[in-house]
Amino acid sequence: MTQSFQVGDLEVKGFSDGILKTSIDFVVGMDRAQSEGLVGGTDNGALFIPVNNFLFEKDGKIIMIDAGAGNTMQPTLGKLPGNLRAAGIDPSAIDYIVITHIHPDHANGLVDDAGAAIYPNAEILVHAQEFDFWMAESDGATPVKVRNTRARNRINMKPYMERVRRMRDGDEVLGCTPMLAPGHSPGHTVWRIGTGRKAFVAWGDLVHFSAIQISHPQTAVTYDLDPDMARQSRLRMLDMVANEKLAVAGAHVNEPGFGYLSRKGSGYSFEPAA
Repeated sequence: MTQSFQVGDLEVKGFSDGILKTSIDFVVGMDRAQSEGLVGGTDNGALFIPVNNFLFEKDGKIIMIDAGAGNTMQPTLGKLPGNLRAAGIDPSAIDYIVITHIHPDHANGLVDDAGAAIYPNAEILVHAQEFDFWMAESDGATPVKVRNTRARNRINMKPYMERVRRMRDGDEVLGCTPMLAPGHSPGHTVWRIGTGRKAFVAWGDLVHFSAIQISHPQTAVTYDLDPDMARQSRLRMLDMVANEKLAVAGAHVNEPGFGYLSRKGSGYSFEPAA
């Protein structure tokens, strides 16, 4: 079921791409028992986290945040296009796709199994630093994980290459402004959307395990290419969000995926939007 929340004059709708099977073993810097307790237990370490996408309309244009995993990762993912259609939104109606970072569960869903664009009329908004890193050539010194993701991203981006807008901090399109928050990936981006206090942030994978990293923001995950840099970005951005009382739309935040932060001890608590 589609859920929505209001921020200023924007009605933001949340859509699920499904759930991602992961492991508590990917948490770095926290005792296993504590991690288990915070997430409410696991199945021998395994647990599922949500993959959320968000959509809103601005000046007659339909804007979507990230594109899901497609059919490339797990059978529990790739649900976004069907969920959009179930809500009466044809993928061809999407005008812009805001990309927080070009990882498989955020970008592989840009194309179908044949490599054709699922969103044939959409322009891609992505931070230049993120795009340039993942579209660069690899060599023998490139780590396998990076090399494989780059190869996949050539497939993801191929039908969109004439419709990619490489953005930098301070640029703006229809109220969408990128703020570089690197570490999880080299150009990982938190997007500020809206104006002033009547704005929300789409924070991508700033937080991956929401039950752990919101209350304990020092905790890293092995998914981060640079865990120390990711930690610094997380601390900086969570502080900003809490100080400015901004709404949050989180890619992997537990249902409904959007809400507000409040300070709690050395970390934060997340209050879902009503």
